[in-house]
Amino acid sequence: MINKVFNSFDDAVADIPDGASILMMCWGVSATPQNLIAATKRKGIKDLTIITHNFVPLPLGTEDEVTMPPVLLPQMKKLISAIVGFQQLGAGAFVKEYVERGLEVELTTHGTMASRLYAGAACLGGFYDPIGIGTILAKGKEIRIINDREYIFQEPIRADYAFIRGYKADKLGNLVYQGTYRSGQPVMAMAADVTIAEVDEIVEVGEIDAEHVVTPGAFVDRIVEIPPDGLGTQQSKKMLISRLGGIDMARKMMFRPVDIDQSPDESPATGVKQRLDRETIAMRAARELKDGDCVNLGLGIPNLCSLYIPDGVIFQSENGVLGYGPLVMEDRIEEAEFHYVDAGGRFWTPAPGMSLFDLITSFAMIRSGRLITILGALQVSEKGDLANWNKGDDPLGGTIGGGMDLAVGARKVIVTMEHTSKDGKPKIVKECTCPLTARECIDLIVSDLAVIEVSPEGLLLKEVAPGWTPEEVQALTEPELIISPDLKEIEL
Repeated sequence: MINKVFNSFDDAVADIPDGASILMMCWGVSATPQNLIAATKRKGIKDLTIITHNFVPLPLGTEDEVTMPPVLLPQMKKLISAIVGFQQLGAGAFVKEYVERGLEVELTTHGTMASRLYAGAACLGGFYDPIGIGTILAKGKEIRIINDREYIFQEPIRADYAFIRGYKADKLGNLVYQGTYRSGQPVMAMAADVTIAEVDEIVEVGEIDAEHVVTPGAFVDRIVEIPPDGLGTQQSKKMLISRLGGIDMARKMMFRPVDIDQSPDESPATGVKQRLDRETIAMRAARELKDGDCVNLGLGIPNLCSLYIPDGVIFQSENGVLGYGPLVMEDRIEEAEFHYVDAGGRFWTPAPGMSLFDLITSFAMIRSGRLITILGALQVSEKGDLANWNKGDDPLGGTIGGGMDLAVGARKVIVTMEHTSKDGKPKIVKECTCPLTARECIDLIVSDLAVIEVSPEGLLLKEVAPGWTPEEVQALTEPELIISPDLKEIEL
């Protein structure tokens, strides 16, 4: 039997040459092959191409405990990713100095990356993708019309190496994962010439139930067991959660219902009349959902909707879970588990009927009209165009993630937002000036002033905030509103 077990991480990466391309998962600490990344850092390999779903800096105050893909920045020549940096912490500003030195950055979406990896794994020549039409992701790419719909041609991704973080492996390389940190790892393992996995435990052949194997050993070439003093052990992860709970910024981002300071420009303009607060906006949006609906919530106000969603609504997170339970709040931090995180890195609790799956399954779910999504917005156009990932012209000034996939693929798109920017300018505009997320995708807008339906005839004003008139809402809205004959006040 071929021996796939290596005694050290340094030995496992010893043959990786300068100029190699490496797939590595990163979706929270538990989904990151930290020990393999650290070994690559020590080896000093140059001119690397790194392909990862999330390229984010270390959690604040954890530099001595965690190793993430950005530690390889000085050794990189190219990055392909859907997320570069945390939106709340300046997005991709931390890579700017490397871009100035020649680092190439290629942005994509989570769903498109997963599909490109599958195309690479299956030796497909590429595919046509509906996500990104009208956005910066379409620039310079072939556009084709199929059945009256526009598509972007996407090339496959295949890499020299893949670094995988598994939970358990047998000596044949069969892998199982834990919680949501399978995410993109199964398809990454398939899309590399050489796959190296670090795992909590290596067992004898036959000790893993065949029904439980997620990645068959044919896709895994080398396995290394994480030693007790290694990075990302079960014990160290528990200690890290406790440490994060004591760091103010981390506590705010991970253990509170919503990050109030998520976007300073989204604060409502000062005025005499009372507007709806964020909790009330969320409560009104949540009324659009009913028993049996599957919903994916964005960051900010959409995340608050979880506090008001009726019984029977099922939460989905794009990193691979359907039907999870309540988020872990700051009064119960000890219940948090790193392998139970949502797409924004927030901890949740398991629930009966929950299912876990990889990104190929997740984005088939997202793109096929099976979900409702509630998203935030920087701007909305009169045609229902959405801009919510970037305020300016710098591609590294925002984070794309899975928002484009959700906006295009969801059965219904609800936007929650403040009606105006903090300087009083309308955010519901004739045409978006911020970079687009998707064209003509929005069904309903719930703002701090109104509920507006996007219809073929235009924007239909259905409800206004208590004390506000249609004329006052119109004065703060750039396109002309159609007043519903059944106009009413928003119920508090």
